[in-house]
Amino acid sequence: MWARMMERAGAQPHSWHYLAIAQFLLLAMAAIILGIWWHPEPHSDWLYYWNAAGVSSAYERGGIGIWLLAIPKAMGASPLVAALFLNISALGWLFWLAYRLDGSRWRWLAQIVVAILFLIVPFMSLVQLDLIAATGLATAFWLLADERLALAARWRSLLVLLALAMGVSTKPQFALILWTLVGLGAMSGLLPFFRREESRGRRVLLILLVGSILGFLMDMGLRQLSGRTEQIRTSSAVTLYGGLLVSSDQPDQGCGYWSIRAAEAAREDLSRTLPTAVIERLQARPFQHWLSVMRCKAPEILNPPPFALYWLIESPNVRANINATPNAAEFQKRYYQALAVERLAYGWLKMAVFFACVLTILRVWRRDRLLSLLPMLWPLSFWCVHLVFEIQGRYFLSLFLLAPLLCMMVLRMTTRRDHEMAGTSNPERSGRLVEGTGEHA
Repeated sequence: MWARMMERAGAQPHSWHYLAIAQFLLLAMAAIILGIWWHPEPHSDWLYYWNAAGVSSAYERGGIGIWLLAIPKAMGASPLVAALFLNISALGWLFWLAYRLDGSRWRWLAQIVVAILFLIVPFMSLVQLDLIAATGLATAFWLLADERLALAARWRSLLVLLALAMGVSTKPQFALILWTLVGLGAMSGLLPFFRREESRGRRVLLILLVGSILGFLMDMGLRQLSGRTEQIRTSSAVTLYGGLLVSSDQPDQGCGYWSIRAAEAAREDLSRTLPTAVIERLQARPFQHWLSVMRCKAPEILNPPPFALYWLIESPNVRANINATPNAAEFQKRYYQALAVERLAYGWLKMAVFFACVLTILRVWRRDRLLSLLPMLWPLSFWCVHLVFEIQGRYFLSLFLLAPLLCMMVLRMTTRRDHEMAGTSNPERSGRLVEGTGEHA
């Protein structure tokens, strides 16, 4: 029966609409039910986001995303309702983008995205901005690649930059990731077998660079307006201190993770400029120590753990309610079993994502070598950045969620190029096709 359904869906593209709607409704209902059942209250970063939403003087980070959160907050929504509203809206948009961009017969890349979204359903009832930020970059990938969007090139470029700025300002980590990606792409473009190639990858890299700079400047502007220079310096620097400067090089001491010592060290160095403080701390230890810290972090970077179920269940009010129940020990046993299943599923999905990146390179390499590398440069950029900065499972959400969308973007762009070349060789079609993929694509 399932085989017949898939065969019918493959033969009738519109059947995918029904599958996408059914999947979205299932995930949205699961998120709502989990949220109402556990009702997690804001804590840690989530509490900051909620308190700072709509309050410019309290701003430390969050960019456009924190102002989007301010909308339901201003309407009187509770933190849970606001979180569900934003995250389910992002969920629906990501569904639409995945099915819109995936041109394969079986929509297998879209199914990877859906599976990742399924695994982070417990994360959607928290007041986090990770999903909103990822949606900004996903929108930019769609705008770059969707040839069916009837939009003048200048307006398309403007919207791409705005989408990138929205994602980067919400999550400044993206600026570091994109700058690393652009650097790696630029170095690849200098290799002999890339030099003579007419690649769309160069244009994509330039747009990613400009959009990331705009998002970074937007975040910096909001930080300056808040007047909280000291607090912002501490909260921003602690990711570097925890990730490297005061990190242990022993796995049992949480190398690379946030620590109280990292926060204290960041405050201790406030009297010095950040570059001076960083250089002095790096010089205080031998180079071998820093290599040892990176080696310690490498397994968690290359194989980051799942995070969604943990952050829901370990919310202070949720954990307190669980511990107060008579069957707390039994629940804890089932919780550990659920974590093991989540880790197993997450592991298979990570392999599927990397397989998709490799397959995209193999399929596109002869058409556009530089462009074909972008999906694999995406995780490589995450690894490079987090060798230095703080690591945490949720920081890698966008690595796996956006890599399949980057694969779709690259495949779409190379397919469009093939169509343009075919149109140019056909005098009856060339004018309309070139026009359709130029100013009005």
